[in-house]
Amino acid sequence: MPTLPDVTSMAPDRDLTPAILARLARLQHAGEWTDGEAQSAAGAGGQAVRTNHGAATAPDHIELVLAVDAAGIIRGGRFRCQASGGLLAIYDAMVELAIGRALVDTVTITPRQVENHLRGDRPEPAFQLGDDADQPYYVLRKAAERLHTPAVPAATGTAALPWIACGLFEKVRRIEGVLDSMVRPALASDGGGLDLVDLKGDELWVQYHGACGSCSSSIGGTLQFIQDSLNNHLGTALAVKVSSVDETAPSLI
Repeated sequence: MPTLPDVTSMAPDRDLTPAILARLARLQHAGEWTDGEAQSAAGAGGQAVRTNHGAATAPDHIELVLAVDAAGIIRGGRFRCQASGGLLAIYDAMVELAIGRALVDTVTITPRQVENHLRGDRPEPAFQLGDDADQPYYVLRKAAERLHTPAVPAATGTAALPWIACGLFEKVRRIEGVLDSMVRPALASDGGGLDLVDLKGDELWVQYHGACGSCSSSIGGTLQFIQDSLNNHLGTALAVKVSSVDETAPSLI
């Protein structure tokens, strides 16, 4: 998760910005939520997606529960953390930005977006951004990875082969399947896309296009999200690398 300002150590309220104080006065998403309550908020066919991030004793530790409907849209969320002050406001705004979006799309939410949301029309920044202001929140990526997918019939034939026994065509087919279901929808929500360039052993080369070609998050958290999504779903140890935008993509097959 991106390094956030040390707002948890701000003691007096005078050290908190007006935007943070305004949010703390009306926290919307802090508190406990049982799986039953989350499933009820998600509606028929929905589910509770529960995850956490950070060491239990760390000031930025967060426990997150999202109500995700049958279409994959977040209908509500709650979080718990030991922090007080500014970090509570930041997490509350992060959850608020996630609600109403497809869970897979929330992997692009960044501290910069949260700061803009909290600041509103105020001239003063809500909080100080660090070097990783465009790094997506890791806890949301973990939630997206935990989203349950419908059970599929037991694999037979080529689909049942272990990865190491697959030919290049089958490997690419499996990779494209994960990209189409998990990765490309998230990139498309920000006006970008992704193409496969080459597969060399355990190195998968990709090329961004559209808005993703220049956004800093495409080199950080989103790239890690792509790699983890592929490896978690395929049982592989692929290292995903970004090729030059000027590079001509060779044929994979």
